[in-house]
Amino acid sequence: MRCFKLLIMSSVSLFILIQTALGCDIVLKEKATVNSNNITIKEIASRYPANLKDIVIAPAPFANNSITLTKAFISFTLKQKGIKATVCGSKTVKISAETITLKASDIQRIIGKNLTIVSHLPILLPAGSYKFKVVSVSHSTKFTFYTIQAIKNGKFQRTINITALREQTTRLIPVAKRDIEVGQIITASDITFAKLSGIAPNTFTNKSYIVNRIATNFIPKGSTFSTANTRRFKPVKMGDLVSVEVVAGRIRITTVAKALKGGYKGDIIPIMYLSSKKIMPAVITGKKQVIVQ
Repeated sequence: MRCFKLLIMSSVSLFILIQTALGCDIVLKEKATVNSNNITIKEIASRYPANLKDIVIAPAPFANNSITLTKAFISFTLKQKGIKATVCGSKTVKISAETITLKASDIQRIIGKNLTIVSHLPILLPAGSYKFKVVSVSHSTKFTFYTIQAIKNGKFQRTINITALREQTTRLIPVAKRDIEVGQIITASDITFAKLSGIAPNTFTNKSYIVNRIATNFIPKGSTFSTANTRRFKPVKMGDLVSVEVVAGRIRITTVAKALKGGYKGDIIPIMYLSSKKIMPAVITGKKQVIVQ
């Protein structure tokens, strides 16, 4: 008799559950995964009216994260949207974001180079079909920095920053042929070339830029030349007595004048003749030498 009563009670409970489920518009799952930017009814419910399948309930969690929505929250959200629907099923729904994983091989394929990547990998993105675009590349002495845009369904999703070891390529660079003392004017005979890689940004790579510069530090044999260890040679300083070559047709006259301004080779400066005090423009041609044409 007791077993018969239990059987009747179980049957009644099952009947009530079935009737409740049949009377529900939306039956919630316990767990769900999403692969878009939003959580919709079709992803969190096992049964729902067709016209409600794309109703957005909340933003999707970030890649490799999850959120939990309660039945009360879902019911309230639908009510706020003016939707009359009964909700049953699980009291809570745990929603995880589907992801895709970008490994080193994927980054190399996107950039188009076989790189030694130092950025933390893998990178997780919400699942979907992406296009990737390298939008900028910059360098330091040791590293190369890539900025990549992830585009999904034609819309920008996020920026991915990648740091990789800089590719070391060798090139012929001017170096000191011998030890050069501080204050020495560097000549062409002081310079030779060597194959180097990973040179500093302020290093001179053209021999013509180095000739006639002055060493501001001791430069050992084999060292590169840069703005850090050399400065421009100033052949004429303000107040110098300069040798003036005056050219008038085929006539050339040499005299002496006072420089009223300093400058570098090729600069035009004012000079004053000592005898007449007349001021004229002159072009610097060498150490304390100018020409007037």
